[in-house]
Amino acid sequence: MNLNARKAVIYRIALFLFFISILSAAAGANAFTTITILPGKLNNFRINVPGTVPAGGKFTVKLVALDDYGNVITDFANKYEGLNIGVSIGNNNATEQLDIPASEFKNGAVNFDLSYKKAGNISVSASFEGVQNISSPIYVAAGPFHNLEISAPLKATAGEPFGVKVYAVDQYGNPIRFMPKTNGNIKVYLTGDNFKVRPRIISANYIKNGSGKFSFISDRAGSSRLNFEVDYDGRTHVFISKNIDIYPSYFNKFLISTNIAKVPAGKPFIIKIVSVDKYGNVINDINKIKGKVKLVLISENGIERSSLFSFKSFNNGIALVKTVFNRVGTFSIYAKPEGINFKKLKARLPEVDRKIRAKSLLLYK
Repeated sequence: MNLNARKAVIYRIALFLFFISILSAAAGANAFTTITILPGKLNNFRINVPGTVPAGGKFTVKLVALDDYGNVITDFANKYEGLNIGVSIGNNNATEQLDIPASEFKNGAVNFDLSYKKAGNISVSASFEGVQNISSPIYVAAGPFHNLEISAPLKATAGEPFGVKVYAVDQYGNPIRFMPKTNGNIKVYLTGDNFKVRPRIISANYIKNGSGKFSFISDRAGSSRLNFEVDYDGRTHVFISKNIDIYPSYFNKFLISTNIAKVPAGKPFIIKIVSVDKYGNVINDINKIKGKVKLVLISENGIERSSLFSFKSFNNGIALVKTVFNRVGTFSIYAKPEGINFKKLKARLPEVDRKIRAKSLLLYK
């Protein structure tokens, strides 16, 4: 290497060291530090929910606290400790309320379970210090068939049709479209002694899309329940309505009896008069009728005695008349209403037999 080349190499090395020293001096003149950007104030909640849930089944809801820029407020629990977030579940028809403590949040989020029994669309909403948010819709689906719900009237009249609706429902009363296929027809009956209903057999095919309409008649008055007996899945299932108060039909006649078949002359005896409808039901409120009852004792010679008493004398459809007779012989007792306009009571009333013969009464010495 000649002298000039050697000088060039030395020059380059010196220049390199010069720049290194400048950079080192510049580095020593600058300072470095770090900064943490924290989330801002609460702006909204992100509410994560499933799209479909079964009625009565549990599902998980997730609340995430966010600031104005969508950042998760990780210190939400510490910042709002001791306060509650109001949560509601439902729709415009019905809602359920609960509180979620802010302390339950972990890193700005909390998970909790809910359930809802009424089928249909619902949503979950959260509110806290003026911030309110609502979830996307949740469809609550009805469960499997559980019961045949019978909607019957609370009151009915003996001998007159009354309408009944039935609905196939799940265990929470939500209507469903299908019920299990039955083995044959459905038997219908009323609870109680001697209660009968018409018709007694109905076709299961009349229950379509989960519902059906029927009309029944009972001649027996009283309080009873309508029963639907359905066979399916190898078992007999009975579905029962609420109480139906079946009232007597309109007044038709009197039934007359005595407390004794034979009585000595001059000894008092009791005549029992019962007001009934055409089906034999006792009319308990007959005392509300304005008018009188004519009681007649007749022998083979004709009317021996007659008397009038008010319908107000009846108690629960029964009147007791105490009388005495001195003549010996066999007499018949008659009772008929007096001073009553039956056309005003009901246009379709059957014609009243105003002279109903009772059993004969033998009087002797």
